[in-house]
Amino acid sequence: MKQFKLVMAMVVLVSSILLLLMMLFTPQPIQITLETGREITTESMEYYTLTKVLLLVSSAFLMGSMSIYLFYNADIRNGILPASRADAQYGAVLNLLKGDERRVFLTLTESKGEMLQNKLVSKLGLSKVKVTRVLAGLERKSLIVKERNGLTNKVKLKGIEN
Repeated sequence: MKQFKLVMAMVVLVSSILLLLMMLFTPQPIQITLETGREITTESMEYYTLTKVLLLVSSAFLMGSMSIYLFYNADIRNGILPASRADAQYGAVLNLLKGDERRVFLTLTESKGEMLQNKLVSKLGLSKVKVTRVLAGLERKSLIVKERNGLTNKVKLKGIEN
């Protein structure tokens, strides 16, 4: 359901941007009646009808509200849509994790629950120190287990039987 809401928010955002740009840069003929009774028709983009102003305001409002919704509800670093396997199996855990902990956890779930720590460093593009600290935090939360494997560690999700 969250995926659907995010996709719909993106669709509304893009369509309101297009509507706003189209209305701002497309001149519309406007007929102006002067006090003398003389009528002037203009195609200037300086004058807007009441309908066009209402559409501009509503489009700008939709654009702003959808941007705020997407900003607060989408994890941009991990992509807008979460991994389906991880979401189904670890949905409650993923909701509690933020930032790099979430990225590491998702990467581990995508690799069937285990990965060498040096592979994790290269796949995520984080420093060795950062990955070590993130893994220590996940280990404190009892979500992973680290086992020594030569010069590196094998990181496993807890509860995964191989």
